[in-house]
Amino acid sequence: MKHFNPKPYRISALLLSVLLAFLLCGCQNEKPAQAASPFSDVTWEYSIEDVQAYENTEPGTYDSVYGGLCYTYPKSYDTFEGTVKYMFDGNGKLMCIAWTCSSEEEQVLYDFYDKIEAAVNAKNDDSPAVTDKISNAGHVWYREDGNIILSLMLTSDLKALQYSYLHPDVSSPPKE
Repeated sequence: MKHFNPKPYRISALLLSVLLAFLLCGCQNEKPAQAASPFSDVTWEYSIEDVQAYENTEPGTYDSVYGGLCYTYPKSYDTFEGTVKYMFDGNGKLMCIAWTCSSEEEQVLYDFYDKIEAAVNAKNDDSPAVTDKISNAGHVWYREDGNIILSLMLTSDLKALQYSYLHPDVSSPPKE
């Protein structure tokens, strides 16, 4: 008479239980939140405290257009010295990340604008736009995960470029 050995069945049952528990509890690796911009690794889920810890320096602040505060920090991007701005709404939710720089030389800003525009076009499969050299230029990329706005402002008093990423909640679809 054969003797019944329960060990292989226990091991199989244990492995099946672990696999089933793993699938049911959703323990699969979740995708990390997408970086909000190329000049900051901060994501839309960051709180004010998270941003302050990430930047690790004392911020400047002013009222945000979204009803909360805007936190500003000095930030270099692509060899330019500028300022990164994290704009929060009244509930402490991050709504916009923007980087701004200025230069006395208009052509430097035109060239940098063209470089950023080409890079964002390539990443978002847009066709390159022809840019006439005018005193103010702008481009909006309408995306489901938040719009990107690139703007160039040139006046006798101000020569600045701003590169912004908007949270999807404050982004709008293109006008038809």
